[in-house]
Amino acid sequence: MQVRTAVLGTVAAVITAGVLAGCGSDTSGEGGEDSLTFMSGGGAYLDALEEAYLKPFERETGITVNDDPTLSYAKVLTQVESGNVTIDVTPAEGYFAAQECGNALQPLDKDIVDISKIDPELLQDRCGAPLITYHTGIYYNKDTFARGDAPSGCKDFFDTERFPGKRAVREAALPNPLIECALVADGVPPDALYPLDLDRAFKKIETIKEDLVFWASGADSVQLMTTGEVAMIQAWNGRAYDAIAEQDAPYEPAGGDSFLIYDALVVPEGVKDSEAAMRLISFMMDPKRQAKLTELIPYSPTRTDAKLGQLSPELKRFLPETNPELKRGIVVQDQKWWAENAEEATRRWSDTFQG
Repeated sequence: MQVRTAVLGTVAAVITAGVLAGCGSDTSGEGGEDSLTFMSGGGAYLDALEEAYLKPFERETGITVNDDPTLSYAKVLTQVESGNVTIDVTPAEGYFAAQECGNALQPLDKDIVDISKIDPELLQDRCGAPLITYHTGIYYNKDTFARGDAPSGCKDFFDTERFPGKRAVREAALPNPLIECALVADGVPPDALYPLDLDRAFKKIETIKEDLVFWASGADSVQLMTTGEVAMIQAWNGRAYDAIAEQDAPYEPAGGDSFLIYDALVVPEGVKDSEAAMRLISFMMDPKRQAKLTELIPYSPTRTDAKLGQLSPELKRFLPETNPELKRGIVVQDQKWWAENAEEATRRWSDTFQG
């Protein structure tokens, strides 16, 4: 609980600007007894969730799923602490699921939710059912660097002599892959990153501190790419796809190292109908439905048996499941480490960039 208090403000800021989005309703609120609240952040992701999961669930079960688009970890914590929980299911970044498992979040009911086919690397706590994966990759400005002499991976991201220019990174501390990227650039093998050496990481980050600019939301990262404002950017692959494939931003994937994160479905403690909430999560674990979501929006399924079919060649370039070169450079972030070290990582980040 000490860690949760220390990072609560950061978490609230992160989640309101994050990649997540969805929908919801209250089991005893405006939707009536046969309803659930799915909290998310709205937008294109909500549209995709509704088509792939939420509307089909309503049709098959008769349980109404209404939207709460005010996605906020702080809201979840406040509701649990007050004993007035109206959020039944919400997606959460893996570190929050791990951090609050057994506190604000209840363990999955495995008699209802089958996670046996979920990629084992993503099963990092007892409370989250991983729904999607996405990764932070490096993308370079084609107007700045010629294709034959373009940057690749973390070492080049930190090499401001050979590859000069501003680099854009995520503003939020948790779980910021600039820290892992700094260690890789400093010579740490990707398979030996954890536990992260924060002293070494921030010493390396100091070497490019003056060359960094920050994006607060996924939309901000898209804007930076469409306007060509930076030489390189660490961005979520879905947002990079939006900028490059759909808005013709002058950027290309740099290849090399990228850092995978997952969003997990969680149920807060104190919900009025835990069984119905778990049934919705179970419904969303279906491999065909997960594959359908990827067709609608560029996030990857978590089930190892999800078969990706109707994807454009351009989209395939941005997904590790369909791009072998990309898959080779993927590092799965250790969300349990981030949960256990959230307070210290946040403090060090704040001291470096706001001190």
